[in-house]
Amino acid sequence: MKRITTLICAALLFAACNNAQDQQNTPAAPEQQATEQSQVTEKSPEQLLNDAISNYLVKEIGSQYAQGDVCIPALTLVATEDQDAEQMRVWGDFWIFNYKLAGDTLKTVSGGNHSGCITLVRANNDSPMTVTSFEQTVDGAGNVASTKRIFGQYYDKFQKVQSDQAAREAARKAQLKEYVGQHGLNARYYQDYGREAVAL
Repeated sequence: MKRITTLICAALLFAACNNAQDQQNTPAAPEQQATEQSQVTEKSPEQLLNDAISNYLVKEIGSQYAQGDVCIPALTLVATEDQDAEQMRVWGDFWIFNYKLAGDTLKTVSGGNHSGCITLVRANNDSPMTVTSFEQTVDGAGNVASTKRIFGQYYDKFQKVQSDQAAREAARKAQLKEYVGQHGLNARYYQDYGREAVAL
């Protein structure tokens, strides 16, 4: 009787193991595959470019300001030019903002404008772009001259972008909202010093 019981248990264990292995080897249903694929979204070339510029600004410039919890640049691209397959130049109105998260509000701690021309390179088509140089406009009396020299044929376009505060704030808000979503921050508003909070 003991021998029969042992054989039955062994048979049940063997069947259970085979069933588990079959489940592991069974391809996912088409609906499940589609769901899994949709969860892995590739970034567009524009998003990759913005990421490269933002990462550079955070590291090289945002770190020079009074620190908060997060540094989130606001970018408005004025023009881009491919120098060749590996190199690109980007002219833009770039802003740095360091924020402290207070409750559900990102409160501005520090920041400023750093407009100019950024040069980026990539080793090959599969590698990310990296910033190699950044020529900024200067403050004070030399601002107009440096801006005209750096932006050249794009000077009028830059002036139009820089003077449109509503469009600049809309771009800032959209980029903040994207950052909050990507990083899972508990933020529903952002607020500059002395101003009303703005809903994201």
